[in-house]
Amino acid sequence: MALHHAGDLTSAEEVLLAEGLERFDTGKYWHAHESWEDLWNALKRRNAPLEEILLVQGLIQTAALLLHYENRKERGVTNQWLKLEPKLAGWTVAWGLDIAAHCSVIQEFALDVGAWTKIPTLHQIPRA
Repeated sequence: MALHHAGDLTSAEEVLLAEGLERFDTGKYWHAHESWEDLWNALKRRNAPLEEILLVQGLIQTAALLLHYENRKERGVTNQWLKLEPKLAGWTVAWGLDIAAHCSVIQEFALDVGAWTKIPTLHQIPRA
């Protein structure tokens, strides 16, 4: 599989990314989802590369997965993992974030379904 490379974001897109990161890193997954959805829509409007649009969609889905995990919704966690993993699989680093490490940690949450031994708020998206 070829690895993807992220292009530059506009200053407005950088603000949305940072806002989502702050919210994600403080356990506000629903709000992170909202910020990143605005970023996702901005990327679509400017016809950004599909890989970048899908990357942001994958980040949105990691927030949704952790929200489902907090609520112990097995099906929600499993479904989000199945959707997000292919979107993040071709990435190592993007926009200063270690996407591969983040995906690896999110997989641990997906594998922990039913046991519920992990604490989502201890995970922050690793910076590259």
